[in-house]
Amino acid sequence: MERSHGAPTRGEARAPEVTPDTEPVTPPPVAGPGLLEGLEEGVVVCDRLGVVRAANPAARDLLPGLRVGEVVDVARCEVLARAVRDGGPDGFETVVEHPAGERHLRGRRGPTLDPNPPPPQPQDGDTTWYLRDVTGEHARADTLLAAQERAAFLAEAGRALHGVLHLDRTARRVVALAVPRLAARATLVVRHDDTVTWAAAELGGGRPRVGRLGATDLARVPALAAALAGECAGSPWLAEELAGLTGLEPATGPVRACPVPITGVVDALVLLTDPRSADGETSDDPLTTAEEDLLSSYVARAGTALAAAALHEEQAHLGAVLQESLAAPRLPSTPGIAWGAAYRPARETMRVGGDFYEVVGGRTEDAPAAFLLGDVCGKGIEAAVLSGRVRQSWHALRLLEDRPGRLLTLLNTALLDAVATRDESPRFATMVLGDARPTGDGSVALRLATGGHPPPLILRADGEVEPVAVSGMLVGGIREARFGEAEVVLAPGDTCLLYSDGVVEARGPGDFFGEERLAAVLPRCAGAPAPVLCEQLEQTVVAWLDGHDHDDVAMLAIQAPSSRSVA
Repeated sequence: MERSHGAPTRGEARAPEVTPDTEPVTPPPVAGPGLLEGLEEGVVVCDRLGVVRAANPAARDLLPGLRVGEVVDVARCEVLARAVRDGGPDGFETVVEHPAGERHLRGRRGPTLDPNPPPPQPQDGDTTWYLRDVTGEHARADTLLAAQERAAFLAEAGRALHGVLHLDRTARRVVALAVPRLAARATLVVRHDDTVTWAAAELGGGRPRVGRLGATDLARVPALAAALAGECAGSPWLAEELAGLTGLEPATGPVRACPVPITGVVDALVLLTDPRSADGETSDDPLTTAEEDLLSSYVARAGTALAAAALHEEQAHLGAVLQESLAAPRLPSTPGIAWGAAYRPARETMRVGGDFYEVVGGRTEDAPAAFLLGDVCGKGIEAAVLSGRVRQSWHALRLLEDRPGRLLTLLNTALLDAVATRDESPRFATMVLGDARPTGDGSVALRLATGGHPPPLILRADGEVEPVAVSGMLVGGIREARFGEAEVVLAPGDTCLLYSDGVVEARGPGDFFGEERLAAVLPRCAGAPAPVLCEQLEQTVVAWLDGHDHDDVAMLAIQAPSSRSVA
């Protein structure tokens, strides 16, 4: 059976009839605070007297003392109470006590709620506050800030320790940087070779102090020796032993020993008294992971700087010893012969170069004095090493052979054999050598031999300049090299000048100094003592250079003294 169109069946609800004269009915809304129960942000509605008219669950959780119908509890949230009562700023941030711990709370003023219908019904002067827990944000911000501060400290430490290259200054900086960032007091102990260096700094203690401990001192402090060896670094009496040995004030707080990770160069240990947290507050609590990382990173940087400084000092000492062995020697005092010399290396800071000279007095009263002046290829320390090899070979070979020409032949063979043995590229030298013997009448007899070197010049007492007619091949070039010999007699007041090519090849304003200019300058020095002659020539060459780069310069003057000259 069909039912009529639009007629409800059994069980169906009959819809209300709507006529043009009937208004639609809207279901009543949920009460105002009920709309906000699902929000994570707390919402509080207060009247102008500070009475809480409404608060959602999130707000009551943030402020457990909040009560609807009561005035905002000043003890629970003073900032909110003052803002409600006094109409303060539209936003605030504060710290409130919470059963779960201290919480950071941020609030902002919002528009007045207008729930319809009541309750509650806002009145004139009601305000709405939105509250948010920002404890996590603060924690993340604090963590980031602390990480940035640690990174800035390590960067500053890296810059301060970089390139110091002096063990004492590096030790001072290590302890100075550690106070107060890492501890109230820092002590560093470094063992390098047989010497133990200590440095200490403390708050208000002024400039860091540095001292030394010998091997015998270290033997009296077994805990310190063991700690430097990487054992029992946490020994409780370690700081006391060190204080008694160095005269430092005994530690009054907890001491943390931090071995420095260095291998092969130095052993080092950092002692931190009253280790401090990242905010600079002394605490007996164990260091956090971040603080442990900061400490280990700093100690690693300190170790790198200490190792570099120790290694540099070793190399500097080695260089100084090498320079001293290769430096120009003192001239001997030889009866009847006056000596003068001048030496200026191309790299003046090194004090040595490829030019060299050597003078040895006679082994007996009647034996002649031997001399040598030369120039090896190259510059700097490599050339200095080769020149040292030539000089040592000359010292040994002259004990076997006194003829200058034959001695040059032996030196030539020795250089070639050394190159072959060491698998080096060919290294050659130019030189002039010989001996000088007083004749008894005030004259000096010279025997000379040269190999690839500028010929010596004779300056007579009357100012006349004569080159010595002698020449030869490079020393160390080929085994069949030939070398020339000559004999010269110096009358009283005469001088024989040996010089390296750095003199004549000194390049001044657009030109070389040259042999002609040297020969023209020499007569001005006639009658001058040998040392004065060399000094005047050196000053002339330096003035000609006018600050330009130059090769090594070496001069050796052999003079038969006259009554006017000073031996």
